[in-house]
Amino acid sequence: MSTTSQMLRQVTPEALDTLGSDDPAAQRSRRDLRRLHVAMRTLSIMTRAIGAEPNHSPLQILELGAGDGSLALRFAHRHASQWPRVSWTLLDRQDSVAESTLQGLRATGWEPIVVVADVFDWLSRNQQCAWDIVVANLFVHHFDGEELRHLLRAVSGVTPLFFCCEPRRNTTALIGSHLVGLIGAGPVTREDAVLSVHAGFRDRELSAHWPSQEGWSLHEYSAGLFSHCLLARRT
Repeated sequence: MSTTSQMLRQVTPEALDTLGSDDPAAQRSRRDLRRLHVAMRTLSIMTRAIGAEPNHSPLQILELGAGDGSLALRFAHRHASQWPRVSWTLLDRQDSVAESTLQGLRATGWEPIVVVADVFDWLSRNQQCAWDIVVANLFVHHFDGEELRHLLRAVSGVTPLFFCCEPRRNTTALIGSHLVGLIGAGPVTREDAVLSVHAGFRDRELSAHWPSQEGWSLHEYSAGLFSHCLLARRT
């Protein structure tokens, strides 16, 4: 198996991205992703990164690649008492958010807004808008080169605070990706997990693609066993 020094970053299209939202294999893979978020402790990692942000109601949050919205719902359950009014925009290329998830978000006092669109097209049309926080989980690693720079440049224009939690590209994470079947992951997730690690990040690779470090504080770090994060804050 490749050592860390041999693991050059390689972005390959993942199977889930090619499946329709109503495809049974896609539905199973989204259920797998919920278990992966638990195993990777994504909610705790995100809470440590942005959970202490001062509250000013209403808070506007944008999630890129929001998937089925389950992580947003878990975050709302943990933080609704601290942040009593939040408008959470769930942006994804596919419409995968169940009505029960939307009802759950509304029950916390938060307002969910579902946007089904390509991230680049939508951000380019909404550069005049502003969100207090933009988050992304297991999403940014899908992009490389100019696409990655374009994405981060667009994000920097619409928010003073960006956080993403992505796969870490190292031997430990690669071994873990080959073992996701142990938590019941199906064929699509077993394949995509390995590709995700190869497309993941290490060192300061995300910071290097941020459009400008002037006027920004960038904190790029490893979290847990499998995650690599970037917290970008306008100074």
